[in-house]
Amino acid sequence: MEPTTGPASESLLAFLAPETDRAAFILRWLTERDVPARNLELAGKRHVIVRFPTDSYDPNFRTKILVAHHDRTAGSPGANDNGAACFQLMLLAERLAGGGGAAQSGARWGGILRKAHNTVILFTDGEEAAGTGGIRAQGSFAVGSGLKTLGLDDADVYVFDACGRGDVLVLSEAGLRGTKRATKGGSDATGLARKAADLRDRTRAIAREAAAGKWITLLTPYSDNAGFLAAGIAAQVITVLPRQEADSLLFALAGKGAGLAGKPDIEALERLVTANSHGSPERNAPREETLRLHIPETWRLMHGAGDNAATLTPEAFTLMKDFLDCLAASLDPL
Repeated sequence: MEPTTGPASESLLAFLAPETDRAAFILRWLTERDVPARNLELAGKRHVIVRFPTDSYDPNFRTKILVAHHDRTAGSPGANDNGAACFQLMLLAERLAGGGGAAQSGARWGGILRKAHNTVILFTDGEEAAGTGGIRAQGSFAVGSGLKTLGLDDADVYVFDACGRGDVLVLSEAGLRGTKRATKGGSDATGLARKAADLRDRTRAIAREAAAGKWITLLTPYSDNAGFLAAGIAAQVITVLPRQEADSLLFALAGKGAGLAGKPDIEALERLVTANSHGSPERNAPREETLRLHIPETWRLMHGAGDNAATLTPEAFTLMKDFLDCLAASLDPL
């Protein structure tokens, strides 16, 4: 029988094939499994949205929008960036629709996955467009603008990117650095910063339940959250790294990494991390060659031929299944 939940899945391997139309693949795969999915075209981008029947939503609780971009860099298989997260959300959608062993997957949380879960799943197009067209070129910017128009700007948006390699769940701090004052009631205690801080805290609570001892907070590259934030929507990025890579970067960002010399180096490393910049250093930045050595190998594989199925790990899929099931089962009052 075909493995269905890990990196050896025949469906995932077909999804990663260079000729695959990913948006069409996602829609067909979900429809064949009776998941209520449809195309959503905005500003020239092809998204796929999953919204479940009305009784899956309780108006007394917050709506959760789970996002993964399906586009990939030209010439790259895009296994971890971002095929794995797409496939993990596809499997969750199947469980929430009542197939694929939903009872077993939800057993840890009392089978609540068969009840109202307030979950919308969105597969976005154009995340990679920010590299050439700027943040507003991302598909998530138009989606975020649409959410505001529909009055859904208070929904909890979770962005999943590079979730197929490693054994540590990483809650990203990208775009959240200005929220510390918000949690202390400072001048940013209202608006987007307040919403981002609250979302960060709710995400941490879910991670403590679903991945005890297997999660950290860490600065990471931006993803679709850049477009959402530009549209005024708070969004939390979740990714996965091998423990050694996560710890190494954590120490480096704390100023404890080899070759780092004070605050300027740390700030320069932070900029390299958020941009996921690990190519050749600029001529006017000779220190960058040393700083780039602290970029995790997992991120170095992105946007190239090395981001293939062989780099994915079963541990990441198990970790993500637990987190996604717990997230879907969590209901936060409005």
